[in-house]
Amino acid sequence: MFIKKIAVSMLCLAVAFGASGCEKKRVEIEPADGWYATWAASSEVAEAEQIPQNPALDGNTLRQQIKVSVGGDKIRLSFSNEYGDKSLVMSSVHIARLNSAGSPKTDPSTDKALTFGGSESVTIPAGKTALTDELDFSFEPLDILAVTIKLESAPTRLTCHREAGCTSWIVPGDHVSDETFETMELMSSLYFLNRADTYAPAGTETVVCFGDSIADSYGSTYNRFNGWAESLSKIMQNGDSSKRFSVIECATENASLFGSDSIEKLFERDVLNIPGVHKVVILIGANDIPSAQYDISKEMAEEYKKLIEACHERGISIYAGTLTPFEGNTAYYSELHESVRLGVNEFIAGEGSGFDGYVDFSNLLCYVESPSKLQAVYDSGDCIHPSAAGYEAMAKATAEMLAD
Repeated sequence: MFIKKIAVSMLCLAVAFGASGCEKKRVEIEPADGWYATWAASSEVAEAEQIPQNPALDGNTLRQQIKVSVGGDKIRLSFSNEYGDKSLVMSSVHIARLNSAGSPKTDPSTDKALTFGGSESVTIPAGKTALTDELDFSFEPLDILAVTIKLESAPTRLTCHREAGCTSWIVPGDHVSDETFETMELMSSLYFLNRADTYAPAGTETVVCFGDSIADSYGSTYNRFNGWAESLSKIMQNGDSSKRFSVIECATENASLFGSDSIEKLFERDVLNIPGVHKVVILIGANDIPSAQYDISKEMAEEYKKLIEACHERGISIYAGTLTPFEGNTAYYSELHESVRLGVNEFIAGEGSGFDGYVDFSNLLCYVESPSKLQAVYDSGDCIHPSAAGYEAMAKATAEMLAD
């Protein structure tokens, strides 16, 4: 068994990420009909390789693919210009079912236009987000949907999700309603689109997989949607659970506890403010280890505790995955760094951590005789990121924990 649940009854809580105050009972979320996220992607700043050139985005059409978790009969989308240096202007946004992953061909009978306050066009100022009106649109669990945008003008500084693990397509001119594209530019990032919600009945719960490049499923198979969160979603949708679990991935390649981007701000955006969130499974901390000059495991534990307090104040259950092995990766591994990893994992697995439970990914993926190394079958090739088989094993262990 690679999972464990930890009972939590009373916590000293103050404001999110603040100091402890007087004790109070843990908040509970009341089941209710409402909006639940069924897909998400964390927003990042595009780097040079993520900026489309031929054609660029201005005045052209962008089609992107997303794989939803739970199904529904209504949908709304969120678009972000969080990192933009000027306004983002979209003249039209359409949604349709995609015929197959990795192909731009849609089912034209399902194509519908989305609106913003009744208008097909929207201007999103720099630093802001925009939510579409709700749309009657029926889709099944695990459907792959195409979101097609006709862009009037895009910022120079693009908001994107850098490593989408799937293809996006850009064609010159206005082709927002076209069934398929011919000559096109292929990109491996998502632009502006950061969430899809559906209206779902009470008893639905959104589960967020939050963390770094492993949580972001780096090393999974391109256009196959077989990373950790996606594999977990497939298991949960096909299970016999009486609850509806919507599993989404909110993770970024360089996320860390002590990084330049505030972990508190990132956690607020990508976990605490997600519609319908009830549970979060975090896998973060590996990126903090390579620069460590001494054992920083206790400092890392203090950062975890802030995330735990913030969740419990909102009634959100928080679980952790132990940090996976990385011997063989010269940028990460040393005797000191291995001792930090083990110290962090000891905290996560400890009864007093405050987590509602944990999944022991470390022991799940390592060699029994060499616990600091990923098994070859679970290694994508860089001695740190799991393969598709590794992500599937992680998903099965996570599903077992969430189903308890």
